[in-house]
Amino acid sequence: MTKHEWSDRAEDGEKMYFRATIHAGRWEFFSTRKSDPDWEQHEILDLEKMERFREVLWNKHLRRRAPLKHVDQIDEMIERLRLEAPPGE
Repeated sequence: MTKHEWSDRAEDGEKMYFRATIHAGRWEFFSTRKSDPDWEQHEILDLEKMERFREVLWNKHLRRRAPLKHVDQIDEMIERLRLEAPPGE
């Protein structure tokens, strides 16, 4: 299992932590707030968070810490999210 973690700020300014794991070709996504000790599992993150994860993953790839096929898989997920987004967003 490969695990990637990063943080960002929520709309209310609170720090949020994100985790993405891949095992046997299946991605799982998790998030939590600094004030919440429990991790919430997600089928997929929203487009903005997935794009941020892609940046994190790409930087890891450049340092030879993540394979390009993982970046390609996330690119495919992001493209699907973009196609599903309502017009004007």
